[in-house]
Amino acid sequence: MVHAIPTLAATAAFFSSFASAHYFFPHLIVNGVKSAEFEYVRRSTQGYQPHAGFDILSSNELRCNTGAQANAANTKVATVKAGDSLAFGTNLAGKIQHPGPIQVYMSRAPNGDVKSYDGSGDWFKIHELGATFPMQASGENWLVWNKNTLDFKIPANVPAGQYLVRIEHNALHRPSRTEFYFNCAHVEVTNSGASQEPTDTIKFPGGYKTTDPGFSPNYSIYSGATSYPFPGPAIFGSGATASAAAGNATSEADASEEEESSCTRRVKRSRIARAL
Repeated sequence: MVHAIPTLAATAAFFSSFASAHYFFPHLIVNGVKSAEFEYVRRSTQGYQPHAGFDILSSNELRCNTGAQANAANTKVATVKAGDSLAFGTNLAGKIQHPGPIQVYMSRAPNGDVKSYDGSGDWFKIHELGATFPMQASGENWLVWNKNTLDFKIPANVPAGQYLVRIEHNALHRPSRTEFYFNCAHVEVTNSGASQEPTDTIKFPGGYKTTDPGFSPNYSIYSGATSYPFPGPAIFGSGATASAAAGNATSEADASEEEESSCTRRVKRSRIARAL
């Protein structure tokens, strides 16, 4: 009997599909350039398994994930400018197929050395990505659905310095608990313009509570909700793109609206030209 040997492409496709269920974020993408796996992102020992339930909310591992601090010294630091476009990429480019919000936080290393920073300082939010409403039980109305890169901007008024940048996905498909997926990257921000110190900040742990209304089982994706209450502080800075906590407005919806407005302007100009 002859057994077919799977091709590399088939093997990658299999694991990419598998990673859609569980995933992590080992790639940092700076102005469109994708890093190697864990080049700028701290490697954790959690792998693609989430933290399922609220135990993680009282642990120091909530900062950058299990075992990540031990790998901090071997993680490079990406140099970025305030206002730059960044993204996190999933492992094996697997597409996310769990419902729930995306949030991105930053925390400045107080000693100027992010490789030795344990994340115990203040964290401020720079981006969030929610859903369109009314809520669908399938989860496909969440704007993270079928994505393998999560885009955001470093706010234009972030002070210069070395930072941890933390991406977090809170999966809400289990009625009894929340699944937490998160990783941290190292960046050094340069800023030649005006900057502003963040004031609306939280700590990890301590910033999230088991009673926060945005976590399952407090929040149900199966009840036809018409809004989503994001956990954590408000978004900082002029460089951030946010989805509205109150309901229907989202970063992608805003982009679509802008595209529609641009199209409308072109039609109006065309009509004016014909009239002349």
